[in-house]
Amino acid sequence: MLIGRRGFKLGLAGAGASAFIGGRASAQAKVLRFGHLHSVDSPIHKGVAKAAEEIEKGTAGRYKINIFPSSQLGAAREMVSQVIDGSLDFISEGPGSLSNLNKALSMFEAPFIARDWNHVLKMLDSPFGREQAGKLATERNMVHLGTFYYGVRHFTTKTKALNTAADVKGLKIRVPEAPLFLAMIRALEATPTPMSLGEVYLSLQTGVAEGQENPLPTINNNKFYEVQKFLNLTGHVIVPIMIMMNKKAWDPMSDADKAAFKAGFAAGAKVNDDLTRADEARLVDFFKEKGMTIVNSDRASFQKRMTAVYELGVKDFGWGAGTFDAMQALS
Repeated sequence: MLIGRRGFKLGLAGAGASAFIGGRASAQAKVLRFGHLHSVDSPIHKGVAKAAEEIEKGTAGRYKINIFPSSQLGAAREMVSQVIDGSLDFISEGPGSLSNLNKALSMFEAPFIARDWNHVLKMLDSPFGREQAGKLATERNMVHLGTFYYGVRHFTTKTKALNTAADVKGLKIRVPEAPLFLAMIRALEATPTPMSLGEVYLSLQTGVAEGQENPLPTINNNKFYEVQKFLNLTGHVIVPIMIMMNKKAWDPMSDADKAAFKAGFAAGAKVNDDLTRADEARLVDFFKEKGMTIVNSDRASFQKRMTAVYELGVKDFGWGAGTFDAMQALS
């Protein structure tokens, strides 16, 4: 039994360097490595494990995937760099973080841009969305193979309820290491505290950060409810997680194996998406039972503050004039 960050217990079925989905790797199998930030109990990990199982079957054992959860291989930036240079084969990451490589990708994690999950998928599949993902392949050696539903982001805080956007002023809020999220917190007149997911619990516990924002399953899987008092239902971002693969590992595959990989990640997405929705349906009550105070925040007040973020997107993030409105208008 291996121990990951924050003491997560990692079963050999899905965690360590010697753990292979589907049993011992055969001499003929090509073994690929998938790193991610999330615990073994998370929908993301279970979805990736399902994808690995289906890919092994779909390629008749020619490919096996070894999964490294809970930031074992480093923070998000480190693992993204590893995929680019080929020392890691896969990562799952949001477009906000990937916008460090292509600024325009931040559009797909912009606050209040999407109505629902289908709207997010339509944006990613739009000509603009395909163009931005394509730039990761041509410029950063990363191919987009699938998309998982990560959930809807909400704020949690330790000492103060966020009834309106004005209540965020002056707080230290942890965010992912991405310019879009820094801009969002600054627009709320708070102080963004960027760090990787694996560092967040201790930072909340010690007061380095006073709050954070994430989907309900992530709040649960990382036990943030132990060190936060208020769950503020702001619903400010609907988050896609993009499955990215090293292009040099992808290109030599046969068309049949490429199809098996895409089908495998589609099956993994279904497992992840179903688990995430089930968690979202139950977790508000669970957090209440754990002692959190549930706050139905005034979402309109938060959305009003985001005008500055949208203006910055056009000016500095490469969105282009009119693109935000065009993405919002997709039906």
